[in-house]
Amino acid sequence: MLQPLEDALGALFPELEAYLDGLPRLGVSVVLTPGERGKPRPYSESFARRIVREARRRAGLPDHITLTACRHGGMTELGDAEMTEQQVMALSGHKTPEAARLYVKRTEAQRISAARRRRAWVEEERKGDKIQNTQANAVSE
Repeated sequence: MLQPLEDALGALFPELEAYLDGLPRLGVSVVLTPGERGKPRPYSESFARRIVREARRRAGLPDHITLTACRHGGMTELGDAEMTEQQVMALSGHKTPEAARLYVKRTEAQRISAARRRRAWVEEERKGDKIQNTQANAVSE
């Protein structure tokens, strides 16, 4: 699945693009490894996992930090950013909301956002009640 890198408003992943711009270009694919005998080839999943393990070790992070854990964390960030299920599925490639929900963990940020939305709705309802009450009082006078 292709992910757009920009839209009409500009770059969607400027930090990633800046990082990739600093890497030597080995070929057409976005991520390549020198491969056997120096011939560039796309990363294999096992090679990507090895890179993550090495980065985790160098950063002093616990063993539970894996590519899957990073995927869960990234998708939870989508939930925190108030993405709809459809938007999460579009980015993650999941075909069902049930599958996508397994990755988007519930967080305090999401609870706060929900409470703020509820508060805004309650305030709107109160405004509507005041307008209706004012109109009703004007008619009865």
